[in-house]
This record gives sequence, structure tokens and C-alpha cells, in this order.
Amino acid sequence: MGEDLIRRKYGSKVIRNRKPLSQEIKKALVTLTLGLVLITVVLSIVFLLNTSNSAQKGYVHSQLILQNEELDNINKELKMKVMEARSMLHLEETNQVDDMLKPESTMIIED
Repeated sequence: MGEDLIRRKYGSKVIRNRKPLSQEIKKALVTLTLGLVLITVVLSIVFLLNTSNSAQKGYVHSQLILQNEELDNINKELKMKVMEARSMLHLEETNQVDDMLKPESTMIIED
């Protein structure tokens, strides 16, 4: 058994030698300081991780917006090409209208 223990005959109780109050206060201050430093470090790391994640998400979001705009422009160009290919002027220029069959008889239905 350690030297700091004193046995007394009050049942089986073991009573430790008391340390001076100044030592206890110093020990408590060191423990509190280490706890505060540890909490500060952990909170700083969490803050930096959240900040970097939000910055990364913002960058990805802006890249997706740019990609969406590019795809919209390509879509508009393709729609214009389709409209141009369907237009009567284009069909007449390519002589596709001449190749089409003309109806043999026309019927007009009125109400």
C-alpha cells in the first residue's frame, strides 16, 4: 500500500492523507485550463471543417450552374436547327417538296 494511505479501525474505511488546498487548487486550474484548450481546439477544427465544406459546396454549385447554362444554350441551338429543318423554305431549297406525293383529290369538309 502507498505511503499516502492511513488505515483506521472504523470498519474497513481507508482514509487518504489530505493534500494542501493550494495543491488542489493548482491541480483544478491545470485541469480546467487543459479542458478549455481542448474544447477550443475541437471547436476550431469543427468550424474550419464546416467552412471548407460550405466553400466546396458553393464552388460545386457554381460549376453546376455554369454547366446548366451551357446545356441550355446547346438545347436552344438544337431546337433552332430542328425548326430550320422543318421549315418550308428549307424543304423547298433541298427539293424535298418536289419528291413528295401530291394528293389526288382534295375534300373540304364544312360544318
